[in-house]
Amino acid sequence: MAEVTFLRKQVKKIVDKASEKELELIYHLFEATNKSDWWDDISTPQKKAIDKGLAQLDNGQVVAHKEVMKKYGKWLKK
Repeated sequence: MAEVTFLRKQVKKIVDKASEKELELIYHLFEATNKSDWWDDISTPQKKAIDKGLAQLDNGQVVAHKEVMKKYGKWLKK
């Protein structure tokens, strides 16, 4: 608890001396920490699918966009 009190005092000192630009940065930092990340809102199967796709990418298991368009592009033209 003493650590939190110390930190609060230090942050207040910094804020009191901060320029407008620094205050904006501090504000946005706090705003960013209060927002939830989309990753936290998706399901476990969705996370696993994304992780699988990233692993495939890391292993070079990819198909170039040009190749996909060559094969399936005709379906998009309808």
